[in-house]
Amino acid sequence: MWARKSTIKRIPVSGQGVLITGCDTGFGHEFAKRLDSLGFTVFAGCLSDQSDGAKNLKTSKTGRLHVLGLNITKDDEVLKAVTYVTKVHEKTGCGLWALVNNAGLNMLGDIELCTMEMFYKISEVNMYGMVRVTKAFLPLIRKSKGRILNTTSVKGRLCLPKNAAYVITKFGGEAFSDVLRLEMLKFGVRVIVIEPGNFGGATGMLNEQSLKAIKRDFDIMADKVSPEVQDVYNAKQYLEDLYKAVCGSSNSTYPGLKPVVDAMEDAVVSTHPKYRYLIGGSNSFYDVYCTLARLTPYLPESWMDYLVDRTFASGKQ
Repeated sequence: MWARKSTIKRIPVSGQGVLITGCDTGFGHEFAKRLDSLGFTVFAGCLSDQSDGAKNLKTSKTGRLHVLGLNITKDDEVLKAVTYVTKVHEKTGCGLWALVNNAGLNMLGDIELCTMEMFYKISEVNMYGMVRVTKAFLPLIRKSKGRILNTTSVKGRLCLPKNAAYVITKFGGEAFSDVLRLEMLKFGVRVIVIEPGNFGGATGMLNEQSLKAIKRDFDIMADKVSPEVQDVYNAKQYLEDLYKAVCGSSNSTYPGLKPVVDAMEDAVVSTHPKYRYLIGGSNSFYDVYCTLARLTPYLPESWMDYLVDRTFASGKQ
């Protein structure tokens, strides 16, 4: 990425606007600060404008960073955000150069154990939230002939056991991005996919609050599972062991967010961004998730099933 950064042609910033969802923590939070430092007008959407992350962003002294309360599952909040961005544009002429769909939820559990409510909940954020925000802001992006960045995951290219609810939404985000890219060609709008690898320990997906949410979900699964499934899985013990594995998995992730934020910056400022940025993480010399994702198009499915089963037999996700 450093070599590319030193050679790419960059767009003139000139205070152009970028709206980012999911800025309370993780990639969205760090990217909002990065773009603010580069001279962009940043609209940082936070689930709560009173969250610690939102309060931190509000300390910016540039006058270009706007913190918005933005729950992407709520039509009225998305429309309020459009109105706000439009007013700032009319006042300053900043325009809206880019939309970054970054907000997301994590969820684990076997298909037989996850409740239907869990499938609906994560889809409403990770997939339909992306669609809702994109549809609302497309007129502004089309006017600027700008670009849309959709943050999916390496798990939008790689299916893993115990990840169905999450993986479905990430594959959906990939498909949505591909269709949107084709539809936007005639308008000069670029659509770019950001696919982070193993960064969960650095994003907030595995922080104390997120782990409590995962434990709550596991307790609900154990409570609602049918007697037959409980017997087959020994569900309570199975979920307890899985929770311990999840708590330990943050030790294997990349310790920071910079590689992903660098890729996001390249996607926003480069005159010729990539279609997709698959960004390896991990605290090892390679990211096993990204390695398997790269192998998937070339190996027979039986081989991939064997590799994935062997790699994740321990419950590590």
